[in-house]
Amino acid sequence: MPLTVEPWTLREPTLDVDDLPRTAALLTVANGHLGVRGVLEEQRPAVAGGTLLAPVYERHPHDYPEPAYGYPDHDERLEPVVDACGVDLEVDGEPLDVRTGSLEHHERRLHLRTGVLEREAVWTSPGGTPVEVRTRRWVSLVRRELVVTAYEVRAPQGARVRVRVVPGCPGPGGAPGRGADGSAGPGLVSEACGHDAGRTWVAQRTVLAGVGVVLATEHDVTAGDGVVHGWTQDAHGWVLDADLPPGGWVRLAGRAAYACGRRPVEGLLADARTVLADAERAGEDRLEAEHRAFLDDVWERADVVVEGDDELQQAVRLAVLHTVQAAARVEGTGLRAKGLTGLGYHGHTFWDAEGFVLPVLDHVLPHASAAHLRWRHATLPRAVERARTLGLPGAAFPWRTISGEECSGYWPASTAAVHVTADVTDALVRHVAATGDDALEQEVGVDLLVHGARFWMGRGHHDDDGAFHVHGVTGPDEYTAVVDDNTYTNLVVARSLEAAVRVTARWPHEARRLGVDDDERARWAAAAAAVVVPYAADLGVTEQSAGFTRRPRWDFARVPDGWTPFEDRVHYTELYRHQLVKQADLVLALVVAGDRFTADQKRRDFAYYEPLTVRDSSLSASVQAVVAAELGHLTLAHRYTRECAFIDLHDLRHETQEGVHVASMAGAWDALVRGFGGLRLDHGHVRVGPRLPPGISRLRFRVRVDGSHVEVDARRDGVTYRLLAGERVVLRHEDEELTLSPDAPQVERELVPVAEPTPPRQPPGREPRG
Repeated sequence: MPLTVEPWTLREPTLDVDDLPRTAALLTVANGHLGVRGVLEEQRPAVAGGTLLAPVYERHPHDYPEPAYGYPDHDERLEPVVDACGVDLEVDGEPLDVRTGSLEHHERRLHLRTGVLEREAVWTSPGGTPVEVRTRRWVSLVRRELVVTAYEVRAPQGARVRVRVVPGCPGPGGAPGRGADGSAGPGLVSEACGHDAGRTWVAQRTVLAGVGVVLATEHDVTAGDGVVHGWTQDAHGWVLDADLPPGGWVRLAGRAAYACGRRPVEGLLADARTVLADAERAGEDRLEAEHRAFLDDVWERADVVVEGDDELQQAVRLAVLHTVQAAARVEGTGLRAKGLTGLGYHGHTFWDAEGFVLPVLDHVLPHASAAHLRWRHATLPRAVERARTLGLPGAAFPWRTISGEECSGYWPASTAAVHVTADVTDALVRHVAATGDDALEQEVGVDLLVHGARFWMGRGHHDDDGAFHVHGVTGPDEYTAVVDDNTYTNLVVARSLEAAVRVTARWPHEARRLGVDDDERARWAAAAAAVVVPYAADLGVTEQSAGFTRRPRWDFARVPDGWTPFEDRVHYTELYRHQLVKQADLVLALVVAGDRFTADQKRRDFAYYEPLTVRDSSLSASVQAVVAAELGHLTLAHRYTRECAFIDLHDLRHETQEGVHVASMAGAWDALVRGFGGLRLDHGHVRVGPRLPPGISRLRFRVRVDGSHVEVDARRDGVTYRLLAGERVVLRHEDEELTLSPDAPQVERELVPVAEPTPPRQPPGREPRG
């Protein structure tokens, strides 16, 4: 797809029908609860999954060839629902299909400032009748159930055109199968529907999960002078017929509301109609104004200015928009790895949310970060139940889920990846440090941390010398499974235990409610202090896990062709026994627990693991960018930043048709802010140390520090720190302590020059693709 490079627009100047599955993901408009993918309104050619709702999923039974105790009995999969934006257009009796007739012009524009998708098309039917179509759509970031659309058809000058417009054309949806006993299998079925002139509603429900959804729509018709139009009823429902004189036009302004839940159709329909009634009272202008105001506020906090790299500037703004669209209205559901841009990973939530997306949302959309953490807290009973299944105390959060239940059928990369429980609590601690949200810490944090600490005390153990080990785990690197003392896992466990000690002391009433006493807190503190960090003294490097450096190195003469992931060509038994790293693991520990490593140790560790890391996961490049920037490898860090920013824009992994990589997009912001901005927030300490690579002349961003709002503006001639809102903030610029206050809100310092050392090499053929 040819795309122009513009600072605030993603423009598709021509249409490639073969590329529609990918552009459907890139041009999605969404709010975290509801997503409308960038499919054509006429849905010719059809692209699956045009509209997705976070709560609408189905249970699909697992069929294990060799079942065993504790395996989840079902998968959970997001189910596409009936589309709100579908329109069937006939021009002089011929259906508009971009594959037939002649398409003289086709352009789509996703406006990054407003989250509005526009389309312009000029099409001549096979019979020779020309017509112009203009459309707009957006998903409200304020009213999470609402989609707003406009579909305009215009006759050219010099020609009279007869058109028929059928709004609410159903898109492709799931269909249930049949069990051996003839009962309906998993899928989405239609329960009821109703039609009137300009109004429709459709009810659907997933067969096994029992989640119902109702779509209700309303369309207002306006037309130009001399246009004769009216609603008529045919076998397919109500249609709009219009005779357009030369230059004449007709426009359908649509409002669509989705209601979902495990309730009868009547209740869901009433909810959807209430949303529509409120929207009608507000009017089109006010609806768009409140939506625009929401994004204006986001961009005021979230925009990252990158001068010197126009491609990266556009890409990081697209990345911020998709991150916001994945999270803005996630109340009651979790952040999904693909947002609502596609059906990749079956629509699951992973630890990506806590590890990669929430650190960004803490600064750009903190209420969404809090909502995700409240959702994790709401699923705590299921995490407790999972821990009991494993024979452990506390709570074991799932590797992949929609409802909060573990649904991964491959335990070495899921149940063994116990770090997800610490990722949840670490995200909670980071959120409070950035936002000062004491209420969330009291209401949610104490529960999460106490259940997490008890899980670690059951999952880990002290040896005879008192050292604390966590055995039989899989860290972030999925090519090294079921190992002892994964460094990343152990360090986030230590952070979780330390945080549990601090927070239960801060909220003694909540601690007593959970039965926490001083003896238990002392045991947590002792375990945290005794956590093992494996070290290879002969090499001078931290081991990714115990004994990792003694494994044979992978022979890169066996590299799969091109960028095919190793796991698609090599059996896991071979991957698991070698020093071959799928994604940053030990290097991620250098970021998350950076205070546990000296600068020299970070240099040695990065140099050792960089040639082993093949980046078969999209979760790697942003982490490597942050560490590379910290160590002075600024050009390498710039290339890694571009890789995570372009992963979907350039379809680097040939899988964007399954949905965008939200964690990688959030990682682009993180690579700029934590990497080149040098931002570190930990235990109340704030460090910044901006440094610019040769390809970037200016970097400006804004962050939250304990609820205050601070701007960092780095240029070649210096760095300016500004307090934009809030109280006194103390920053450490390099080795100097700076204070910003309402009385002295701005401080300027020199940009410290960096002499780039020779960077480590990557595995053959696995250099960053930015």
